Amino acid sequence: MWNLENKKCRWHAFCNTPNDMSIAGTDGLEMRFPNAASGDAKKWKVAQEFEAMFIHQMLKSMRNTVPKDEEMSNGRRIFTEMMDEQIANTASRTGSFGLAQIIYKELAGKDAESPQKIMAAQGAYSAQYTRASATQIETWVNEASETLNMDKNLLRAVIRQESGGNSLARSDKGAKGLMQLMDFTAKEMGVVNPYSGRQNVMGGAKYLKQLLSRFNGDESKALAAYNAGPGAVEQYGGIPPYEETQNYVKNVLQYREQLSQEAAL
Repeated sequence: MWNLENKKCRWHAFCNTPNDMSIAGTDGLEMRFPNAASGDAKKWKVAQEFEAMFIHQMLKSMRNTVPKDEEMSNGRRIFTEMMDEQIANTASRTGSFGLAQIIYKELAGKDAESPQKIMAAQGAYSAQYTRASATQIETWVNEASETLNMDKNLLRAVIRQESGGNSLARSDKGAKGLMQLMDFTAKEMGVVNPYSGRQNVMGGAKYLKQLLSRFNGDESKALAAYNAGPGAVEQYGGIPPYEETQNYVKNVLQYREQLSQEAAL
């Protein structure tokens, strides 16, 4: 899911938790994962996010010193803002700026796990899980549909469009799992582990349910918002004039119609 409205830094609360934590996905998978959910890892996450925010604001301030181009389109402004955030996030992830390491040392203390070990462990996170089967996905979709009173064929169609049914899918923008949740959306929907198929489907369904409510049950607008962000839909009063978003809405609704027809046979 590529969300233009919500591409911004979010703060994540951190607390002291055991350094060796057992994480059990609610889809029945279980693993031993040292440090990834520990206090040190959370403090490192906060340090990275602060650094990304700092770099982003620095880039923004630098751009403000240049005379503004009054003829710059709104789309170009959005692209420039997104590019600055991507630069900031990349610099933070790679540690090329160095501010995150300084902040992390202050937060975690001298005996804390090194950022390198934390990042290595996080990189192995999804590898501890196996790809969900079609039967498992169907079970989670039915559960989300019944719990939230949603059309299960709509959920199936979104999953098909978003990830092709790959519970371990990860986009180059960082969207994860069956319904391609960004980290901030996953957190807001109560998803602890986006690679847990059951959590991901329930979280994505909750978010889509919120969007349907926001747009008075209009499925086309809700789907457009799932792809491009609710702000873009409200700005244009409907599906934004983005080719990707327009194709996204068309494909999902076509998939849903096909699934409904198959179910009626």
